[in-house]
Amino acid sequence: MPAALDTASPLSYELDVMTIVNNEGDGFDIKEIFKECNIYESIHRNFLLGEVVISDQVGFLENAKLFGQESIRIRFRQPVGLTGDDIDEDDVIDKVFRIYKVDSVMRIKNSAQVFKINFCSPEMLKSKRSRISQAFRGSFTDIAAVVAEDYLGIINEDTTDKFQPHFEVREKSQGDNYHVVVPNWTVGYTINWLCKQAQGIDSNSGLQDSFYWYQTANGGYRIQSLASMMEIQYGGGRPFIYSDAFGQDGKDLPYDMTDADGLVGMGRRILGYKIETQADVLRGITEGLFTSKQTTVDNTYKFYTEKTYNFLEKHFSGDGQSLSPHPFIRTQPETLHIGSAALEGDVNIVGSMEDKAIGDFHTGYQILTSDSSFVNDDKDDIHQANHFTHLGSSQFRNAANQLLKYNTMSVALSARTDISVGTLINLQLPSVRPGEESKEQKFQGGNHLITQIKWSMTKNQLRTDLKVIKDSLMNNIETSEMDYGETEKI
Repeated sequence: MPAALDTASPLSYELDVMTIVNNEGDGFDIKEIFKECNIYESIHRNFLLGEVVISDQVGFLENAKLFGQESIRIRFRQPVGLTGDDIDEDDVIDKVFRIYKVDSVMRIKNSAQVFKINFCSPEMLKSKRSRISQAFRGSFTDIAAVVAEDYLGIINEDTTDKFQPHFEVREKSQGDNYHVVVPNWTVGYTINWLCKQAQGIDSNSGLQDSFYWYQTANGGYRIQSLASMMEIQYGGGRPFIYSDAFGQDGKDLPYDMTDADGLVGMGRRILGYKIETQADVLRGITEGLFTSKQTTVDNTYKFYTEKTYNFLEKHFSGDGQSLSPHPFIRTQPETLHIGSAALEGDVNIVGSMEDKAIGDFHTGYQILTSDSSFVNDDKDDIHQANHFTHLGSSQFRNAANQLLKYNTMSVALSARTDISVGTLINLQLPSVRPGEESKEQKFQGGNHLITQIKWSMTKNQLRTDLKVIKDSLMNNIETSEMDYGETEKI
């Protein structure tokens, strides 16, 4: 029985199963001989990946006949709650993986060696082995689901069998009657191409109408848009809070972390965080986040159209489609001020240079694409894959991918197996204010979208590392009044 949270470390967890079975049916329990195990989940990857490091003093590598064609099952869970009740089965990670690589075999002494095993979801290898030469008709995400069922065995229905690959979420994209011919592509390439084509093209579509195919560790597969991901709150929206140290009574917390019974959830503490990128204007300019220009050549009627994209226009036209109301760049034309040395605490401004707004430079990133305006039937009800491409779907998809790289943060949490990518997490990060009490940050706190998770386990501890992003800010950069903290006197 796992220990309750009032006595256990936030990093404690229960490892129920870690076994390897080879093709001959010989099974081996490796719970006592593994040193480290990592499992990776991401909206940018179609399948789960992982690795385990094993300390071998009994000739396990040879006796188990490990040559990259074996299975490994891993079942683990976070600690139970304060009441001592067991957690729900849906919050337990229990997966069977396929071993595909054994490497880094290192002899450390005459009677011992260490090696690493890499594993993945069985469907990943299937997606690399099979190719498709077939015609399909329907919406892009529906076609992707058909491909998954026919070639990967992923069923399109709910199931209680955790070992049966299935779709946990399958969101329908715009359009019902696209005609697609897949010309001898691998299954994996086909799936990702279909999700790329499913980018929303309606005039009201935001950057968040971008679809991603991924697998969750405690659930199934998902085909989901960023817009619907941003509607799912992890933990009911309860905040996870960073603090150097605090007790169970919650007196030292910068915010209220107590539940209805007045108890503090140690599992809701942020163990550490690092803002990987708060701003990267150069990358946003050169890779099409802020602005772009698309030229579309119509091969049938021999003309071309040009369309420009502006991040600020898209942000404010898509009402309610971002996490917060304010963009993470200034909305007004840029002004570069020239400052001199500070006089009595204030920097003296001696000049300034004005420029356009950041979204006014459309030639920084250009896209050239084509559209064949042929008609498949008399009513033009059946469309080719790049139908209406001149409306800017390529621009929006590219900008959405850049959006996921612009404002990123790494966050370390305690042992949690009820969490998955494609959900929002509420992070409360007190400002750094030397010599004063903690105050809430004006820009970096609030809801973040989880895009990557790494479960890193040893025999005694499980750490949950997240990568999260923000697509907007809680407050306007230009109008927010800042209250500067005093320098701490030594």
